[in-house]
Amino acid sequence: MRLLKDSFITVLPIFALFAHTGAQRCDRIKIGNEYYKRQLIATIDGYPTGIVIDPRNENIFFILHKKNYTRGIHFLKHGALGIKEIPIGDDMIGQCVAIDIPSNVIYFGTNQGLVTFDSTRDIVASERPIGDDDIRFIFIDKTIKTDNQMYISTGPNREIFKFVNGSYAVRRYEKVMKAYSFVLDSQGNAFYEFVDGRIYFFATDYYEPIQYKGFSRELKYILKLNMQDEAIVAVKGSLFKLSTKSILPVKIGQLGFKITGMAFDAKNNIIVGTKGKLYRYKPINSNDPCPADDYFMATI
Repeated sequence: MRLLKDSFITVLPIFALFAHTGAQRCDRIKIGNEYYKRQLIATIDGYPTGIVIDPRNENIFFILHKKNYTRGIHFLKHGALGIKEIPIGDDMIGQCVAIDIPSNVIYFGTNQGLVTFDSTRDIVASERPIGDDDIRFIFIDKTIKTDNQMYISTGPNREIFKFVNGSYAVRRYEKVMKAYSFVLDSQGNAFYEFVDGRIYFFATDYYEPIQYKGFSRELKYILKLNMQDEAIVAVKGSLFKLSTKSILPVKIGQLGFKITGMAFDAKNNIIVGTKGKLYRYKPINSNDPCPADDYFMATI
């Protein structure tokens, strides 16, 4: 294991050394209106999906896929030297992760319901699943007015339900009946990938959903909210921003590889997964154009 840093073999004139260092350490990519530096934080035998970041400690959770099967939920502790698999149970398969910060609860969605995770001891705290649904996706609405309303997508039909009044009783979410992925912004606008493989939004002042144009039918979209409360879609190697003001997505970045997972942390970093790797894209500060690499690279 080693810190990611650059090295030089030949001795260069001082001006050339500075130029070479700048070229090597300040490679940057523009995403939206900002420039980012890419850092490799983990190498993986497989590819990650469903990436979630705990803002309290920057731990990264994801689902590992290897060849034609799923290896369950794994996580990388900030600064750790290795990635760990989280044992859930012999008969349960971990399929998604969500973090309820005010309640201090980490939820895992499994093929047999919800279980909770104790991050202080790195163990599943609730051995008895909550419900028995096949939970494929979880979204927690973090806006104050919703009191952290949790939504789940269940079963092969990806039906959407929401929990009632903080209990474990659920009812169907009528605004979005089915979805592979689903987010709500702070205004209550819904963005989702319907089971027909197309991306839609349902604005608070509309009476029906609107389909975005320009996307092909992929069934491989990754849909997340960034720290600016904007809906961002990753598909293949590209990033797009969605708005309720237009049916045309706005392309904001091209990463040059197939994106399999994506998440935004509290520092406006973007964690991106692809085959064999986890990257962190860190905004470049104009006062510090060459930020130091502060992650150990982990390997699984």
